[in-house]
Amino acid sequence: MIQTLDTQSVLDVLRPVQDPELRKSLVELNMIRNVAIEGNTVRFTLVLTTPACPLKEFIVEDCQRAVKTLPGWRRWS
Repeated sequence: MIQTLDTQSVLDVLRPVQDPELRKSLVELNMIRNVAIEGNTVRFTLVLTTPACPLKEFIVEDCQRAVKTLPGWRRWS
């Protein structure tokens, strides 16, 4: 099945990404917000449980890896 670059496809690829401490989906926890697609650029807000989250870098990398699997994706912002 071919995915298009839209809000739902972004949420779908991010659904398996989990908060390492809570072990639940970031999407399920409503930690992915304000998804926007502008051309081939994907943007969204990642809301962490605390701004000083020690695992922030790993969570961001997991999100980037997931978004890069989308067809048509060219840029992360």
